[in-house]
Amino acid sequence: MEFKILGSGGAFPTPRAFCQCEICVEARSTGKNKRNSSCFFIKDINGLVDCPEDINDSLNSHFIEKVEHVFITHFHPDHTFGLRVLLESVYDYYTKTQEIPVNVYMAENVYESLKKIFLAEFLFEIKKKGNLIFIKNNETVHINNTIVTAVGYQGDNSEVYAFLFEKDNQKALYAPCDTIKFERSSEFINLDLLVNEIGIFSHDICKKEISFPDLMTRLENMKPKRIILTHIEECELRKWGLEHLENLKKKYPQIPFEFAHDGLDINI
Repeated sequence: MEFKILGSGGAFPTPRAFCQCEICVEARSTGKNKRNSSCFFIKDINGLVDCPEDINDSLNSHFIEKVEHVFITHFHPDHTFGLRVLLESVYDYYTKTQEIPVNVYMAENVYESLKKIFLAEFLFEIKKKGNLIFIKNNETVHINNTIVTAVGYQGDNSEVYAFLFEKDNQKALYAPCDTIKFERSSEFINLDLLVNEIGIFSHDICKKEISFPDLMTRLENMKPKRIILTHIEECELRKWGLEHLENLKKKYPQIPFEFAHDGLDINI
């Protein structure tokens, strides 16, 4: 299977508007360490996991020519608010039809939450600019030779999902956000690939996100063959510095993780 990280940032991408820290200034002027919000492209099926506000830039920057499937992990804006841009990019305003049909998969309760903060009902039910498909915990979708499974963090009533991709006896799990709630993580042992949120360095201040030490303990138990950490927040980089990332690799040499960057190609 072939994947690409289109966005490795978090709710606040890098560079952050107005910020004059060293990281943002360099990202703004040279593109180095530029991070759009989290988005994952599955080349085998022309699929995306999540659709953040800066999706147009991510798709153009990495020369993505077609998207036919979108899998939504949860309703947060940095994972969903690009749906209008994406769906209207393949919509013909003269004929009022989809030029390229796009299937959008999400849990029904995720959709109900999304409708409260976003124009989801307008897009899917009124204008019909995408094919909305409800997917349940542990439900599978077969696309070409790839099997996609919705993985509810807390089972059937989950508000946040990961997605498992399987092909030719290879397994890759994408879990980009809110993994503090991932009660089922112990079910996924010896994955060929795990792309997971990086967690929070400032865990003494922020208790609503998984701490980096707790994440390391979880990864030791899961034992993935390859680990890529994503959803790297601009505010954390600004506070801790880029050198902190390398220091963490030295601190946990027994865990083979690497840090995602925009445009990272992954083959398993």
